[in-house]
Amino acid sequence: MRKSIVRCLFVLPAVLALVLLAGCTAPSGSSEVSSGQTGEQKSFTPALDTATDCSLSVVGSYDNFEALEAEFDKFNAYYPDVKLSYTKLDDYNNVVSTTLSSNNAPDIFFAQDFMLESNNYAALFEHTEDLSDPALNINLSCVRPSLLCKDKTGACPMVPIFSSTSGILVNEDIFKKEGISVPTTYTELLAACSAFNKAGYPTPILAYNVPSAYGNLVGELMYGDASKNPEMVQKLNALDPSAGEYMKPVLEKVSNMMEKGCFNLDVCNELKDGYNALILRFFEGDIPMALCSADTASGTAKRESQSDAFTAHPFSYALHPLTLTDEGASLLDKSSVQFAVNKDSKSLDMANEFMRFLMNPQELNNIARAKHLITVTPDLAYDGLYAPFSTIDSSRIIATHEVGLSDEATIQYRVAAYQVANGEASIDKAIAGFGTYTL
Repeated sequence: MRKSIVRCLFVLPAVLALVLLAGCTAPSGSSEVSSGQTGEQKSFTPALDTATDCSLSVVGSYDNFEALEAEFDKFNAYYPDVKLSYTKLDDYNNVVSTTLSSNNAPDIFFAQDFMLESNNYAALFEHTEDLSDPALNINLSCVRPSLLCKDKTGACPMVPIFSSTSGILVNEDIFKKEGISVPTTYTELLAACSAFNKAGYPTPILAYNVPSAYGNLVGELMYGDASKNPEMVQKLNALDPSAGEYMKPVLEKVSNMMEKGCFNLDVCNELKDGYNALILRFFEGDIPMALCSADTASGTAKRESQSDAFTAHPFSYALHPLTLTDEGASLLDKSSVQFAVNKDSKSLDMANEFMRFLMNPQELNNIARAKHLITVTPDLAYDGLYAPFSTIDSSRIIATHEVGLSDEATIQYRVAAYQVANGEASIDKAIAGFGTYTL
């Protein structure tokens, strides 16, 4: 088996300002993603000379990627002389385009939908292979169609490896202790928060209090409203000043939650290093709920042993749906990590062969299980950490990619919600700022 995991540091040009929110290392223990099989599995049959001796490099934003290592092992069973490596690029979004133009360009790399929308990444997509090309024989039918990202020509420059959603980590033992049901409606959420405040808990809901994190709070309403109104999507994406009014129902809910004491921002503001601090604070055992995405929740089990409090007093937890309506929760179905192939790769045939190997229901389910994220296969089965989402009716699944909101439009919601929550702006003032917000 020939493989390596490399961590690289780069001196960055001050060009771009976006940061890719990296997923966490695969957890173990109490959380497990379903292997959900999609029909009868077809075994992989090599299409190239199995004695081929070459190297394949993958770059991304994860600190480490043990789940991918496992796939390297399996691929090497077919191609024992292919040397596979994964490299973590610090400040990934700022360096990936220039890395693709360097002498050390990777063969496969992480990509995201928002990159396709931005002129800042035009150079990146000059290097991408069309993975939907029939000549490559890559089985894209094993991916939910709503997750596939295509460019204006209909080409598929990237394919999703994991999917994610938003929700709340719930300390289920606290709910049992206090005799409170895990909320499934907005009214129940407010009632639960009120009960936890009366019982003296530090904060009913823990959240990382930065603008980007507010997408996990407002996402269901934002995408839910937009999915029913194509004109709304058009105006929001155009950053039409009048579109700010669309944010009003969302901002009213955020304001109401703050008034009802759902968040103690003094406690939330103690979190200084993102998802790691949020998980470890949650593991102290006195927080009923923590707002996060599946990408963050996927890192919980690895950190169980890092928490003295959790080791001493373990408790049951899971990621539950969060809803700000009384109609019941929805599932935001969105891609997480996506892979693209560098069409200028010196080992292009083998890079495409690895993607053909990976784009199989069995391998996609396996890598999702190992990473403790949600599979991208059509069955959309859940268990373990994500079991609470299995109760959501298919009619309440919102495919964020199909809604079509641009990244710039969602940023307006996130920043406005942050300002209202932190008392930096009234609802009217936040609405008036629509179109001017950046992260």
